[in-house]
Amino acid sequence: MPVRWTVRLHSPKAARHATPAQLHGLACALFEGAGADHTSQHKPFSTSPLLAADPRRGIAELCIGWLDDRTHPPLDVLVGHRIRLGSQFFTVVHADPEPAPYEALLSAPAARRAELTFLSPTLFTRSGRWIPLPDPELVYQSLLRRWNQYAPAPIAETVVKELLDAVVLTAHDILSQPVALPRGNRVGFTGQAALALLGGTSPEAAAAFSALTRFAAVAGVGAQTTHGLGYVRTALTDRTPPSRPGSVSATNPGEGPADG
Repeated sequence: MPVRWTVRLHSPKAARHATPAQLHGLACALFEGAGADHTSQHKPFSTSPLLAADPRRGIAELCIGWLDDRTHPPLDVLVGHRIRLGSQFFTVVHADPEPAPYEALLSAPAARRAELTFLSPTLFTRSGRWIPLPDPELVYQSLLRRWNQYAPAPIAETVVKELLDAVVLTAHDILSQPVALPRGNRVGFTGQAALALLGGTSPEAAAAFSALTRFAAVAGVGAQTTHGLGYVRTALTDRTPPSRPGSVSATNPGEGPADG
């Protein structure tokens, strides 16, 4: 089942920056072993960048997400073991799992607004072009692809269509961010974005919106999530959503779209 592991690491030296390729290599080694084929384009995990938790004590963290509903890799067996991240060596001192079963994500209370904080560069493409913006359709399409690939049951196509038609970007505060990848440099973004569902969206689409938003903290968002990109924190709220174009809000007649 989906689970997000917070892995605490200790090094006698201050932790240094880890490249996307190094993060990918470590995650593959942890989940697939040294002899596995690491070239597959579809992998059931994500990883954060190397996070400085307590630099003075040589403590760093990784947040690693597992998506496959059929298995549950026990990363806690790594506690006490030494791992390598590029040229750096760490001892695993703690591995804390936070389960997020698909059924629980879908049955949790639904909300109609979300705030996403993109903590590492997030990459999207459309028609072969890189899009360094928190486009709501691209955000939720990327989450839907990973959900439908690993969940026991996909989200219904009618619900998907309604969700993608109804989700809007209401505010953002982002910066473009270059990323050096093995196949060349790319441009993504970091920062915050507020998204919402238009008024009149069905409870089923609102439940899918909320489930996918929570799922983002495990799966990551956009491309190269196995390389430490697209690492996000999410928060859901239930304030009055904006109205559909041409409609009137039932609670505030005549009110236009909310400003986020």
